[in-house]
Amino acid sequence: MTRYTQKSFTGGVLSPALYSRNDLAKYAVGLKTLKNGFVRAEGCVSNRSGLELVCEVKNSDEKVRLIPFSFNTEQTYVIEMGNKYARFIKDGAQIVDNTFFIPVEIKTEYTKEDLPNIKYAQNADVLTLCHNNHEPCELSRLSHYNWDLKKISFQPQIDAPKGLKATWTGGSEAPTIYKYVVTAVKKDTFEESNRSEEVSVTGELESYWGAAEYITVTFEAVKDAVEYNVYKSVNGVFAFVGTTSTTTFKDDKIEPDLTSTAPIFTNPFEGNNNPACVNYFQQRKVFACLKNSPQQLITSQTSTNNNFNISRPLNATDSINITLSEREVNEIRHVIALNDLIILTSGGEWKLNGSDGAFTATSSLVASPQSFYGCSHVAPAVSGNMILFAQSGGAVIRDLGYTYVSDGYDGEELSIYANHLFEGKQVIDMAYSKEPYRILWCVMSDGTVNALTYNKKQEVSGWHCHETKGKFEAVTVVREGFEDVAYFVVARQINGKTKRFIERMASRYIEKTQDGIFLDCSLCYEGEPISSIHGLEHLEGETINLLADGCVIINKTVKNGSVKLDYPASKIVAGLPYEFEMETLNIEGESTHGLTKVVNSINVMLDKSREDFFIVGTNGEMVQNSRSVKSANDANYLHSGNVEAFVFTDYSDSATVHLKQIYPLPITVNSLSIDITVADVNA
Repeated sequence: MTRYTQKSFTGGVLSPALYSRNDLAKYAVGLKTLKNGFVRAEGCVSNRSGLELVCEVKNSDEKVRLIPFSFNTEQTYVIEMGNKYARFIKDGAQIVDNTFFIPVEIKTEYTKEDLPNIKYAQNADVLTLCHNNHEPCELSRLSHYNWDLKKISFQPQIDAPKGLKATWTGGSEAPTIYKYVVTAVKKDTFEESNRSEEVSVTGELESYWGAAEYITVTFEAVKDAVEYNVYKSVNGVFAFVGTTSTTTFKDDKIEPDLTSTAPIFTNPFEGNNNPACVNYFQQRKVFACLKNSPQQLITSQTSTNNNFNISRPLNATDSINITLSEREVNEIRHVIALNDLIILTSGGEWKLNGSDGAFTATSSLVASPQSFYGCSHVAPAVSGNMILFAQSGGAVIRDLGYTYVSDGYDGEELSIYANHLFEGKQVIDMAYSKEPYRILWCVMSDGTVNALTYNKKQEVSGWHCHETKGKFEAVTVVREGFEDVAYFVVARQINGKTKRFIERMASRYIEKTQDGIFLDCSLCYEGEPISSIHGLEHLEGETINLLADGCVIINKTVKNGSVKLDYPASKIVAGLPYEFEMETLNIEGESTHGLTKVVNSINVMLDKSREDFFIVGTNGEMVQNSRSVKSANDANYLHSGNVEAFVFTDYSDSATVHLKQIYPLPITVNSLSIDITVADVNA
């Protein structure tokens, strides 16, 4: 008899093609199956939390998309984007108007066909939305109950001066016409307005000017202006002559500065040349993938959002306009701000920055290809300094990050060891939860979720699969309190009809059994002891399970929105059941492939878990593990430590340890120690 111990599961689920590769380091920390559980960075495995019902979408016949809105770590929202509307969720509840008691809703131009390809970026309380079929828009939160969506006006945030007048003081020899324009400078941001209308005045040729001769330029005050810049025409170019904090400027033969000229208004998106993606980089807003030029990238002026003005010659702070040059026309799909601006196209990955590291209009900008994998339309995620993205075909997940050795960006194929989870399907939505478990949630086209626990520096990269009674369709993550919380759209068949629900993943921090939520589409009650629970109309006709004061109640059918309990309880969770399943890879020695083996017993090290999990035999039969006396006498007791379990199995050439938890109870497996007998010859 041999004893085998698996102390870590950070390799996650491995592909069947690797079942004989026990020479790989990843084999020692891998699993054959991990369903509705997740790998933790410490090496253990836990069953996932359940999904709490937030609300039904506006129209369950149509798909929706979830978009995060985060002003700061405390003020976060989830936006339900549907067919020409948007609704709002905060802290697991839909925002409802206090007067009419209906969901707060605004109209949009985005149809249900547009939803998958909407790209967005946020700055404070403003979310910029882009799509090639629509003019760029800004969604603003005016208050918790008041939201505004409007098309972007690509103008400076301060008006140009009006009412310009120019007066000559002096003689009339050698008459010459002088022209001026004036701009206003906004206080706080120092953004410069468009130039005013020209004003002209006849005076003497400058070489004739005496000490008492000058031109006075006056204009009307502009709201929020801190000062004004005055420019004079030199051979048709308006060059800088001075600044004034009043509405009067005196030109007493000031020499114009031709290196600083009046701004030239530009709107690169005129004529429905709408950008498809947006982000921010080095104090500039960046738009890319214009409808008529999919490889073009344009930025705002420095420290502005929607000002695309330029000068002649260019100033460092002017708008930047660059087009990627490559053999094929590969549209830009995402722009991501790291130390460089990373551009992900349909055919490759690029970095963009100035040759001297300065991203300015006057620096020599260099766009360098880094690799040629291509990216899908699904929004990438950023983990630390690594970009996680779905390859253009949607069935491969990669990372991309800076490497000092090559002074460039490189990455790995993260799904290569679990590619069976992606065969015949594509990633349709993706979001990353940084805390507490560092999980990338990938919604697949078949309605499942493939999730990756990822920590590059600790070399943690483990996949796990998640299912529910229905199909996952969308996901997003927002910060709530001390956790990054995942929200999902799930399409379920309830009473023969499709219902689309927004559901929120419950916290996995639990100290007592009754604190855990391990049921989907669930609702919770806490208060005086009750013998029946109501408000379950969303699960009408469904067979549900309950956790009542830490005890499991199974197979209750919802009728008229309620179910009766077997006994009164004061803390209740009611919802749809799901199974946690975990199976090790084949237990192999150096030369045991093909030999029959039998697992005699296992020692399971648990952490804050109920002990009554199930052991699955080679014939598929399940045996429930027994509970300790302490646990049997206290429904809320959670065990941390070793548990002995006995497996009723036959000799097999693929001996594994197969665990399940079919009840809404917490289980975390730290390690497995297995006593196994290997036959000398095949039985």
